[in-house]
Amino acid sequence: MAEIHEVNAQALHVVAKEIASTLNEVRIALETSAERPGDAEPLAQIAGLLHQTRGVLRVVEVFGGALLAEEMEQTAGFMSRGGDARQQADGLDALMRSVVQLPTYLERVLNGGRDLALVLLPLLNDLRAVRGAPLLSEGTLLSVNLTSTAQAQPRQPAPGEPGLTLPQWARRLRPRFQVALLGLIRGDRPEEKVATLAEVAERIEVHATTTPVYQLWWVVSAVLEALKERGLEDNASVKRLLGQVDRELRRLYELGEERYAESPPLELLNNLLFYVARSSTAGPKVAAVRASFRLDELLPVDEAIEQERESLSAPSVKLMHTVATAIKEDLASVKDALDMFTRKGGQPEELVPQVELLKKIGDTLAVLGLGSLRERVQAELGRLSDVVSRRAPRDSDTLIGIAAALITVEDSLDESLVQLIMPPGAPAADATQDPEFRQVAESVLRECGVNLARIKEIVAQALEPGADLAGIDAVQPLARGVTAGLLMLGKTRATEIMSRLGVQIARALDSGRARPSPKAIDQLADAVVSIEYYMETLQAGRGDPWYMLDNAERCLSAIESTQGRPAQAPPPTGETLVTERPAFPPPQAERLSAGPPAAAPTGRVVAPPAPTAAGEEARV
Repeated sequence: MAEIHEVNAQALHVVAKEIASTLNEVRIALETSAERPGDAEPLAQIAGLLHQTRGVLRVVEVFGGALLAEEMEQTAGFMSRGGDARQQADGLDALMRSVVQLPTYLERVLNGGRDLALVLLPLLNDLRAVRGAPLLSEGTLLSVNLTSTAQAQPRQPAPGEPGLTLPQWARRLRPRFQVALLGLIRGDRPEEKVATLAEVAERIEVHATTTPVYQLWWVVSAVLEALKERGLEDNASVKRLLGQVDRELRRLYELGEERYAESPPLELLNNLLFYVARSSTAGPKVAAVRASFRLDELLPVDEAIEQERESLSAPSVKLMHTVATAIKEDLASVKDALDMFTRKGGQPEELVPQVELLKKIGDTLAVLGLGSLRERVQAELGRLSDVVSRRAPRDSDTLIGIAAALITVEDSLDESLVQLIMPPGAPAADATQDPEFRQVAESVLRECGVNLARIKEIVAQALEPGADLAGIDAVQPLARGVTAGLLMLGKTRATEIMSRLGVQIARALDSGRARPSPKAIDQLADAVVSIEYYMETLQAGRGDPWYMLDNAERCLSAIESTQGRPAQAPPPTGETLVTERPAFPPPQAERLSAGPPAAAPTGRVVAPPAPTAAGEEARV
């Protein structure tokens, strides 16, 4: 079953007035706490009230609101146990903003919006930063090993500038960085302090000789540029990240650049990239970092997307695929560790890392609004914690039971995330399709996309003046691989268009023919992009985007009309396609790429004809 559920609007409406009354009491208690610093009683009262609110929201299954109330409760409890003046001030500010935001969130859910805690992520992080808990973007939404092609470009020392190594620069500049950061935290002339921090970051950036160090400080510079241009608020989360940056300066001069580059702080980098993606300004560094790390594909920040975020719209398709991969890897790691422990034995304390990993998985599911899945993980987390603390026996049946429950969560994950990217109230995509076939289809489409990306790369290089044409021989087999994959899935119209596209690509790269006109090259590129978008949409689990096939067909017809006659490609048959791949590959399909096939021991096998269900490939 899909994880996404419809919120019971009637039940939420019944308890809404009670929640509003409770939150009003929380607001009054917060004002009292601000007037009486050091008095723990109002904060303890706030924690109790929020505990009630959290329970009510969990009962009515508004999991995003329940998560915010849970974070508020824990922050109020932390503050009631003490803390310095800065923590108290930041905590009161974050709690007051949360008290204002929670009723607004619930009102939007009541009006038909989706219950999705992802839109509350910045506020949740501010609450967690107060008590020093890991930010939810650490190891959750952006723990995806984001990569960039940006390389270090160290410049020569300017005239009069000392010729120091990067660790020496780090040692020299760290005191200046610390003083400016302390002033920013205290609110003492923040614009001036941000400018100083930016100068230090740029100095480290331009002297870095290794790519990991350069990329980290390049991203730090982008965050500081966003702060200078007021694209980001200097809230508790950002200040905490800058504090971690300060510690990285110390690690840099203690280890030396080469050793430091062997273990760069990926979690810190991911967090900084999250805030670069959220910046409402796009200065030179912010724009360059977004483009290099392709942040707009994961966390779009243009005005239209921000409006959708405000109205609780779904996150992007690519983000959901990325998150699903990360969660599955973490679940697999826990299951493997439990399996090894069951086989070889050991001390319960050895399972502590798996407890932390389950906490991280639970955080990710909570942010995505997958409350039921999170509850299942939390239940297994409790069982595993009991085993580690020796409150429960460490017998194999307990550990196998935990692993089996995690497999159930993993099996439900894909369908739940697909529902997240669908419009509210929309039926599940391909609900009648066999799950195993969907897995095969996703694998085939993924490999077709790899082939098409390779084709684009080769064609782009080959059409450049004076280009090396060594790789063009691979284009036709790659194109046949894409054609084969589309035919396997019964996409006959797309197969026909891809065949025509392959012929036109061959014409464009034929050295014996005249070079295509710029207009023809643009039309060819449009056709390739249309097919690529078509396959990406199918892979995301949505319906056929016929208009993209229409666009590709118009481009190809325009090219063919200039050649005097249509370039007819022979219709693909099972006999010609079998030399590329078998008709139905296993779920972990091999890449549909070129290369002479291995001879089949039983002779040539003809692929079955494409399905011809009524309406399956009817043109719109």
